[in-house]
Amino acid sequence: MMTCFYQASSLWQTVLLILSQLTVISLAAGAIVLFKRKCKLTKQFGMGAVFTLNAVMYIVMQLDSQLTGNTQGLHLHIPYGVLLAVTLLSLVYGAFAVLSETGNRKAISHSSIKEAFDNLPTAVCFFNESGLPVLCNLAMQRFSFAVCGKDVQFITDLESFLSDDFVPVAEVRKDGKVFILDDGSAWRLEKRTFTHESGESYTQYIAADVTDLQKSRVELTKENEQLRYVQAELKRLSANVVAITREEEILNTKMRVHDEMGKCLVAAQKYLKTDCTESIPDSLAAAWQRAVSMLKYSNDTPDEDMLLQIRKTCEYVKLAFVQTGDLPKQERVAYLLTCAVRECVTNAVRYAEATELHAAFAENETEATVTVTNNGKIPEWEIVEGGGLSTLRRRVERAGGVMTVQSFPEFKLTVTVPKEKEGVL
Repeated sequence: MMTCFYQASSLWQTVLLILSQLTVISLAAGAIVLFKRKCKLTKQFGMGAVFTLNAVMYIVMQLDSQLTGNTQGLHLHIPYGVLLAVTLLSLVYGAFAVLSETGNRKAISHSSIKEAFDNLPTAVCFFNESGLPVLCNLAMQRFSFAVCGKDVQFITDLESFLSDDFVPVAEVRKDGKVFILDDGSAWRLEKRTFTHESGESYTQYIAADVTDLQKSRVELTKENEQLRYVQAELKRLSANVVAITREEEILNTKMRVHDEMGKCLVAAQKYLKTDCTESIPDSLAAAWQRAVSMLKYSNDTPDEDMLLQIRKTCEYVKLAFVQTGDLPKQERVAYLLTCAVRECVTNAVRYAEATELHAAFAENETEATVTVTNNGKIPEWEIVEGGGLSTLRRRVERAGGVMTVQSFPEFKLTVTVPKEKEGVL
């Protein structure tokens, strides 16, 4: 083994060359592994030095090898055993370095924590009480460079990001704590201060990717704008509905006046065809009085509020109107409740022959109610809703309200209508 390499037989030279070639390949692979895993520089430098030594040895042995047929080789007087020992030790060193690094991956160490911290998709940076960064991952460095064009050096670099007068680079847009980068991604920067169990205070900055949330926020803003437009249209249509309903009520009133006048004319015609020796019946005189009062009322007071109109109607037909509670402020709700009272005025005079009508108004934050009773005759049977009550029920239910009619032990009409919510969506 103390024979020089160039003097050894071709067989032993071949064995050593193959072993040296495998060692060089193994060391090259080990160097790549250590570099990719960002191991300590001492390990990387040591592996590189051993790789270089074995590569030079392999080249020298190739030049001195009898297999190449080069009789003019270097003929360095290096014993064969020395070359073999260096090759074997290098192979063992490379295998041990790679295996030890792989084994360290199964245990938590400072380097493994730093590597895992750097690979976090969320940008994180910790500062001590002096404002110096003690732990900052690669994502935060990339975020800082994208926003202001430089890496994080001091706590004021990130503090300035959250100030109102901060202006990022031209390609970045700032919306409060959210930064929209040039690639379209959105990042939200948050600050948090905490105290370690040792008593030292640290400041943490976190920048999280909120691209999906930002897109949802933009879409929600657009939808809210559309809803505001729809709400304005609904209010406009609601106002038109109220006007149309009033026109229908006026038409129904005119039809009722027409019917009352027709009945009075028919009764008067029958009376005039008789010998007219008897006095005018009280029923005919009352019918004429109601018809004339309704006609006079509808012609003289077209613009007064409905509750005042109801009071005047009751006054004309000799019906005392007793009100408790106040009418709601919302126009649509007040209109439906007064429609219910007006319908009861007609029915109280026509069917119950009442002299008093009681209307009790009540309301809370969500709905308003009116309860209408009279002192007239108790119904002889269950009240069947005719044209007036049926129309009123349709209007109330169309507005989302509830209407109940009680026949016994006395007539009672209750109408509850929900209030409109104030404010804009």
